[in-house]
Amino acid sequence: MSTVPYWLQKQRKPDLQELAAHVGLKNYDKLLKTELEVALDDHLRTNQTRLQNDPLASAFYKRKESPVKRESGGATATSVVDEVKKPKQRRPTLKAREELGQP
Repeated sequence: MSTVPYWLQKQRKPDLQELAAHVGLKNYDKLLKTELEVALDDHLRTNQTRLQNDPLASAFYKRKESPVKRESGGATATSVVDEVKKPKQRRPTLKAREELGQP
């Protein structure tokens, strides 16, 4: 089973039911919220060409890429990792200081 997009997960059940009715999903009345999310995800992906310009369904199709890739302005994943600061070397413990002759 694939993961359901966050956009569907954060919607309230009445909103999901309204979207289901609008896009033509059948037998959605008795589904639990999580089941409705999965059914809508499947239906919206299957009918993308027909529904991507629909005002109610368009928010589902807006976020296809990860925010990290979009913010980096086309940078590769390795360049983003290279930009992460390396942690500083840890201070020696008290016992190590005594061995080195430091106070």
